[in-house]
Amino acid sequence: MTSPASNAAPVEQGAIHKASYDFDYLGWKVKVELDGANAEGIVSGHADLYEQSVFVCRVMLSARHRNGSSAMQALARKARDLIDERQLQGND
Repeated sequence: MTSPASNAAPVEQGAIHKASYDFDYLGWKVKVELDGANAEGIVSGHADLYEQSVFVCRVMLSARHRNGSSAMQALARKARDLIDERQLQGND
């Protein structure tokens, strides 16, 4: 698994611009994108999840984060948690 910080474009503190990165997790492809932030520091973004190259779902984020890196990490964590849950359901 690739760390969110390892291949993400740098995001300046206090100025969150669009950014994206992809990673693989348990056979799934995850594409994380930040759409930006408003003046109040609310960051919006999403993670698209693909299983065997087929789009399955989108995880959304709209919350306060101290910087773009923490927002991307939150999205990646949500994506991994959802994949873990689906893997467990598939094994039942």
